[in-house]
Amino acid sequence: MFKVLILLACLALGLALGPQLAGNKGYVLIAFDSYTVEMSVTSALFVSFICFCILLFTIWLLRWLWLSFSRSTNWWGDRRKQKAISHTQQGMLAMMRGDYQHAEKLVSKAATYSSAPALNYLTAAEAAQEQGQDKKRDKYLEQATRMTNNDSAVLITQARLQIKQQNFSAALNSIEQLPAESRKQAPVRRMLLQILPELGQWQAYVELLPIAYKAQLLEDSHYQVELSRSYQALFLELANTQGADKVAAYWNAMPRKQKKSMTIAAAACQALVLSGDSAAAYQLLGDLLNKHHDPELLAVAAKLQLSDPYPLLQQLKGLLRKSPNNAALLNLIAQLHLQQQQWPEAKDYFEQSINIVASRESYQGLAETYRQLEEPQQAMDYYRQALTM
Repeated sequence: MFKVLILLACLALGLALGPQLAGNKGYVLIAFDSYTVEMSVTSALFVSFICFCILLFTIWLLRWLWLSFSRSTNWWGDRRKQKAISHTQQGMLAMMRGDYQHAEKLVSKAATYSSAPALNYLTAAEAAQEQGQDKKRDKYLEQATRMTNNDSAVLITQARLQIKQQNFSAALNSIEQLPAESRKQAPVRRMLLQILPELGQWQAYVELLPIAYKAQLLEDSHYQVELSRSYQALFLELANTQGADKVAAYWNAMPRKQKKSMTIAAAACQALVLSGDSAAAYQLLGDLLNKHHDPELLAVAAKLQLSDPYPLLQQLKGLLRKSPNNAALLNLIAQLHLQQQQWPEAKDYFEQSINIVASRESYQGLAETYRQLEEPQQAMDYYRQALTM
């Protein structure tokens, strides 16, 4: 618009000045080196106007050519991007179908023009691993790392693939390279819940379990089972490598809240029993039994291999006076009498236990008692009842 105004102004000026200059043409002399050009003022103005028009046309032509080239380039670029998006989508669908070879080909081909090339390379890496091509997987992971400044996604994907290969040491190494904030993410903690038990890192696993449970990564029943298993393994490791005193010291140093868990307490006692130190186990178990008649503790007490079970037997009978209808307690007392070859006493306590709650252990114990009392028919009857439980 501005240029058109300039042209109109020039035309108006020419129309205004033309008649006046018609009678007084004057002249213009242009000298350059040995060349000279001489013309009238009117001719000079006309030539100047023509040159100006040529200049404007040249500028317009160059601009049109540049815009046409840019549009063409953008069109090709957009077409390639659309094609990359299409290949990426098809590759993802192929991954879901399990067509890993096709998926790898599509997503890797589309990576160059993809808006998120790291995602393409990570998908290609997973597809390559599913085909057993570890070298190609590592190459894709390396390319994904170069494509992004934040390589957390690469490390997490790498760890997940290493877990699939059951290469837990390498997976843990990948996770340890993550920033502290990334290690707090739920997917990373889920991977650690798989890795740590496999590597026998029970202390780290014990510390992780409450955090994972609070974050609702574990169900209550699974949490209790894993907590018991992890503490049992941890206590057993301490007992086997550093002795029963280390187990006791670890137990004493534990937070009071954890000591209230009979699952953990039973795990500590169980570890001492499995390590062959029943005396140390009873020393810890005896104090706990005075406060809690927990079935898990009683189950551990039944496994004690004491040279003299008399103190334990008297303690349990004292507890029985406070809880006369505790079937688990009655069964444990009967088991101890059975170990002491005190058949009539064992028979009496087994029968009391069965009258309260019938269990397979009680029937088996009673059958063994009758066998020792040389009453085979009664023994066979109770063995049959034990098999039906």
